[in-house]
Amino acid sequence: MPAGKAKEVRCFQSPSRYMQGPGLINRLPRFASNFGPAALLIIDPFFYDDFSVRVPKLFEEAGMRAYCVKFQGFSGEEELKELIAFTEKLPEIPDTFIGMGGGQTVDINKAVGAHFRKNWISFPTALTTDAPTFTHTIINHRGGQNELMFHYKNPDFVVVDTEVTVTSPAWMLASGIGDAMATFFEAEASVKNNNVCNAGYDVRTGEDDYKPTMLGFAAAKLCYEILIRDGVAAMRAAKEHLRTPAYENVVEAATLLSGVGCENTGVSISHGLQAGFGVLPKHFQHGTGVGYCLLVQLIVQNDERFEKLFEFNKAVGLPVCTADLEIPAGERDQYIEKLVDGVYGKRWQVTNQPFFYEKSTLIDAIKYLDAYAAEHK
Repeated sequence: MPAGKAKEVRCFQSPSRYMQGPGLINRLPRFASNFGPAALLIIDPFFYDDFSVRVPKLFEEAGMRAYCVKFQGFSGEEELKELIAFTEKLPEIPDTFIGMGGGQTVDINKAVGAHFRKNWISFPTALTTDAPTFTHTIINHRGGQNELMFHYKNPDFVVVDTEVTVTSPAWMLASGIGDAMATFFEAEASVKNNNVCNAGYDVRTGEDDYKPTMLGFAAAKLCYEILIRDGVAAMRAAKEHLRTPAYENVVEAATLLSGVGCENTGVSISHGLQAGFGVLPKHFQHGTGVGYCLLVQLIVQNDERFEKLFEFNKAVGLPVCTADLEIPAGERDQYIEKLVDGVYGKRWQVTNQPFFYEKSTLIDAIKYLDAYAAEHK
């Protein structure tokens, strides 16, 4: 994501179409037919046995062709190369690439589709992040920090079948809520700092000096308002695998509004600090880490909304202290130092604030959060 002071030109970008509701998997051939008769389904292992039979049959009934490949769920450089090589060996290069799975599956799908300059559809099966709407792919490095691969467009379609997503474990939605809740607070910090928005990055020239539009900021704010109102109820429904109005509202907030809101504004401490989580003893979902790091951001900002968000995190099952991150108490200080050292001065997002703060302030904020959590069990 870009860094620097915004100029006068504004920019907004988004998926061409967003669809959400029950039974939308059956419409995938109709959506893909806009681009041609052949598609490649990149499917995560959990749904592969079902989708690799069910969806190609839908395409066949529509007079189309669908090839399938099982993706193991890690969006890395080698995995991308393997999928490109697989595609090149198919009888034809597909017209549409459809990523069916979690955030890393839809991310790698975008990268493969972009490599062949084709079209791509995001079909998230679990709402752990707002990745389905974004123009970029996160390329992960085992044991190290991730990097962003920017593409020339957003997904052509984002298709969220809530009959599918509601079957996923509730902790996955909690992760998506954590990622989405940070959107508005990071947008605020970025706009106050006059930082360029995440939209408009030109992969050819590196040009990235755009201001956010009012629409982008409004999406980020609406995302927050829906989560605060419906987030706890949506989690209750998700635990019972029930599609309630609150669940549907939070799905839209965590996917469309968070994605559009973040991409068209900016990010700050929440995402910048989470980017260093690879050094921690246990892996956590991206959004789960972002939800925790939002509390750290609010402490650094001395934000009066901190207590409200702390209680929200507890209510939806997001971490609120280093113990929740499974950092051993005796090794806490070493891990905090390692985490902050890996991002402060190295990830520009960490200091995307309208004021200067020291590395020690970030360390102390994490320790303060532990102390607060201990008093509010």
